[in-house]
Amino acid sequence: MQVRQGNASHLFEVESETDSDKWYQVFANGTVMKCTCRGYLSHKTCKHLGEVQQYLQHTEGAIEAEETGVPLQGTPRLSKWITKIHGKEFIQYAGLLAMAHEQGLTELGSGFITVSETLALAFAWATFKDGRKFWDAGDATPQNVHQQVRAHFPRVALTRAKAHCLRDALNIGMVAVEELED
Repeated sequence: MQVRQGNASHLFEVESETDSDKWYQVFANGTVMKCTCRGYLSHKTCKHLGEVQQYLQHTEGAIEAEETGVPLQGTPRLSKWITKIHGKEFIQYAGLLAMAHEQGLTELGSGFITVSETLALAFAWATFKDGRKFWDAGDATPQNVHQQVRAHFPRVALTRAKAHCLRDALNIGMVAVEELED
């Protein structure tokens, strides 16, 4: 079955297995997924949801099987990079970097905007094989980093900037662990 982007940002079209002239519309927005096929209308699940889920995993890396109830087949799971802190989920920077490489990351860089004794401002950029480019910024102070890295807080600003950039590139809304204040 083929999947293609529909005429709206969260709308996709999935080709029918039995009729190549027929396409089903799937709405996929975060944890909400719906399909126009009879199977979904009667059972609230269908194979078209799984097809869109795989398509999104390959293009964005954002939707999980636990979120929709549709099992992923042969695609890496976002959940292995998730850490729970006080009951809230955060993604690990290592996971962002691994997923970005899977999606064709060709360049990731960062630099400082300014560094003083009390504040470090950094910027980051990412470039992908398909030509997509992303930029973002991050900051750190001696007070908002873990005490073990307090002397090196400017490097935390670089990591936070890269995490922001990769989250945008991968369409991941959750905050990275490394972006948290201590």
